Amino acid sequence: HVKFFLTVGDWCAKMWMEELKGPMLQTPYYPSFVSAASWSPTRAGVFFLCRQDGRLDAWDYFYRMNEVALSQQVSDRALTSVTVQAQGKLAAVGDAGGTITLMHFCDGLVDPAPNEKNLIGVMFERETKREKSLEQIKKQTAGAQEQKKQPDGAAGGMVIDEEKFHEREKEFFSELGMSGVDLGTNLSGLKVS
Repeated sequence: HVKFFLTVGDWCAKMWMEELKGPMLQTPYYPSFVSAASWSPTRAGVFFLCRQDGRLDAWDYFYRMNEVALSQQVSDRALTSVTVQAQGKLAAVGDAGGTITLMHFCDGLVDPAPNEKNLIGVMFERETKREKSLEQIKKQTAGAQEQKKQPDGAAGGMVIDEEKFHEREKEFFSELGMSGVDLGTNLSGLKVS
C-alpha cells in the first residue's frame, strides 16, 4: 500500500498516511531505542524493527497488533539497518560494529494469507477514518471552547436578535433627535442611495 509509510523514532515505530497530521497506528514504546524499520515486500501486514539492544523484532499486524510476533537477538551491538530481499525470505541486518547478519525468515513471515493485502488495506483505511474523525472532533471541541472564551460583546458565535437590535437602534437615534436617515443610513445600518 503506497499511501502508508513507516517511521521510527521516539522509542517506537509509527504508521502514517499522507492525509493525516498524526500517526494512524504506533507500536508500544520500547525499553531501547528503535533505529531502523522495513516493510515486508511479500506480507502487507508485516514489518521489521531494529533495536539498539541488538534485537530484530517482526510485527505481524494481520494476526495481532498489540505484541511482537518474533523477537530475535541478532548482535551484542546496536542494530543500525535492515533490508529485506524482494522475495521476503532473507534480510540483511547491520550493526554498529559493521557486521552484517543474513537472516532467513520462516514461511509464516513470508507467505501471505489469502486476501491479506485487501484486509490490511481495509484495516488501514478504517484507522485512517478513525483518525480523521478524531481530528474533526478536536477541531469542533476547540471551536466550541474558543466561543466560550470570547467576551459577550464579541460577534463570534453570538446570535443577534434582529428585532431587539432595531428597537435599540431606534431608541439611540431618537435620543439624539435623529431618524438615521440624517446620517445616510436607515435603521438597518445599510447605506441609503
